[in-house]
Amino acid sequence: MILKKEIHTIAMTSANADVGHFQNPTPIASYFSFEKVQKRFKELINEEKKNLNSRYDTEEHGDTYWEMCENGYAAACFIRIDIVTSEIEDCPLLDVAMEV
Repeated sequence: MILKKEIHTIAMTSANADVGHFQNPTPIASYFSFEKVQKRFKELINEEKKNLNSRYDTEEHGDTYWEMCENGYAAACFIRIDIVTSEIEDCPLLDVAMEV
C-alpha cells in the first residue's frame, strides 16, 4: 500500500541583476502541519525585511507567498518566499507513523 500525506515546503528565491545574482528556488524547511509552516513562513519574512534596504519598495503577499521588489519590477531585483504543498509518498518513516 502506498501511503500519501501532504507536506508543505518553504522555498526562497531572489535576484539582483546589478551584481549578477540569480538564486535558484531553494527549499528552506518542510512541515506536515500547515500551521507550523505558516508560523515559520512569517518568521522568515520578518527576518528578510530586517535585511532589506530601501531599494526594495514594493511588497506583494498572500497566504502562501511573499515578494518584495524594486519599483514593482521583479525581473531586476526581488526576493520571494513561497509555501509549496505537495504529497510525500512511499516513505518508510511515513509508513511507521501512519501505523501508530
